[in-house]
Amino acid sequence: MAQIATIPPAVANELKRFKTNSAPLICQIDKRASPPALKIDSTVLDEDEEFSIETLASNLPDGAPRFVVLAYKPSHEDFPKVVLINWIPTGCEPASSMLHVGTLPAIERLTRYPKARRGLTQPIKRS
Repeated sequence: MAQIATIPPAVANELKRFKTNSAPLICQIDKRASPPALKIDSTVLDEDEEFSIETLASNLPDGAPRFVVLAYKPSHEDFPKVVLINWIPTGCEPASSMLHVGTLPAIERLTRYPKARRGLTQPIKRS
C-alpha cells in the first residue's frame, strides 16, 4: 500500500468547503513533519495579484509537487466548475512523487471530485 500524508482537520475542512467563488487553494505535503502532513501553501499566489492560469503556472515551484483546487469557467459554459490539478513537475525526487500520488485519492474524496485529471498531455510552457 502506498504511503499517504496525514490531512489535518483544518486542511480537510478547507478542501470540503471549497466553493466556485473561492480563491484557488494550493496544498503541499510537508515531508519534514512526522508523519508527513498536508498543508496549505500560501506562498504561490499573492492576494493582491489577479488570478490567471498563466500566473499560477509560472508561480508553481519547479521541484515540488502541489495539489491545486480552483474554480474554472470554460468559455462555452454558464457556470464555473471546480477543478483539481495534480501538479508533479518533471524532475521531482521519486519519494516526493510517490507520497504525492499516494495522497491523491484522499484529496479527491475530500473535494468530492473523483474524476480529477491525473496528468497533462502537454507540458505547460512557462514564459
